[in-house]
Amino acid sequence: MTQVKLYRKDGACSFAPHALLRHLSIPFQDVPMRAGEYGYEAADGSFTHAEYLSINPTGYVPALAVENEIVTEMPAVLTMICHLAPDWERGLKLLGETPLEKATVIQWLAWLSGTLHSLGFGGYWRPNRFVEDNVECYGVVKEKAMKVIKAGFGRIDERLKGKTYALGDKPTVVDFNLYFFWRWGYEVGIPMEKEYHNFERALRQVEKLEGIRQAVEEEGLGRYFEPQH
Repeated sequence: MTQVKLYRKDGACSFAPHALLRHLSIPFQDVPMRAGEYGYEAADGSFTHAEYLSINPTGYVPALAVENEIVTEMPAVLTMICHLAPDWERGLKLLGETPLEKATVIQWLAWLSGTLHSLGFGGYWRPNRFVEDNVECYGVVKEKAMKVIKAGFGRIDERLKGKTYALGDKPTVVDFNLYFFWRWGYEVGIPMEKEYHNFERALRQVEKLEGIRQAVEEEGLGRYFEPQH
């Protein structure tokens, strides 16, 4: 059996691969991380950020260890997970079935990671990435980042119009990615359900997926659309 290990942090973007691994019933070693003084480190204190850099030179999460190889960057991580599914056909369907669907999945993932995540939430939460220690510029960076976030959510809402999931009537890895962005919207003070009705309708379906439910519970997040029992 292929040895799989996921380095992740509760509530971070690593939620998506965490949920996908659960959804596809892939056995893996769960390695919770925390944000330490110098960067991500083991949540249980078993290794430092410096030691994590020797495992994953980017220093971020998620990182997926497959045997002796490390896979990083969200599109690559989600793609790798789909290829590891015990039910291989089921896993690959989550990457799209037709050539156009496969291309559309890549398009979604590239934009979500490169624009909404990096320029939007990256700029809002970590303005120092763009202007280093020029604290006087942080406000301007965050203001611009919020515009990127809201424009991104508007684009998502428009693309989800009349759809159950991002690509239509069946889930793909895109939906696992969209779920944590919805949560992040609330974290930066956006009233998501009031502003983005198509997004909300789709996410209600996504939250019913078993892998999403399991990851939500394991990360201690709580579901948005259904009461806890």
